[in-house]
Amino acid sequence: MWETRRAREEALRFAAVWNVEGPLLLDETGDYAARLGITGVPTNVLVDDNGIVRAVGAVTPAELERAVADLLGD
Repeated sequence: MWETRRAREEALRFAAVWNVEGPLLLDETGDYAARLGITGVPTNVLVDDNGIVRAVGAVTPAELERAVADLLGD
């Protein structure tokens, strides 16, 4: 999901600026974001190895680190 017509380009640029590694998933229609209750971008969505959404909205570095640690069982 992105707020421009060039969602893929904007997402890739964002990832490059912030050194985001790993898969980037785009929800260009916004349908999936609506189902998850996402109201703004960027929003982090953590997905486990089985494709199950485990956390939505961890925004600050501390929140994101805690959510990742919980997901990894650390």
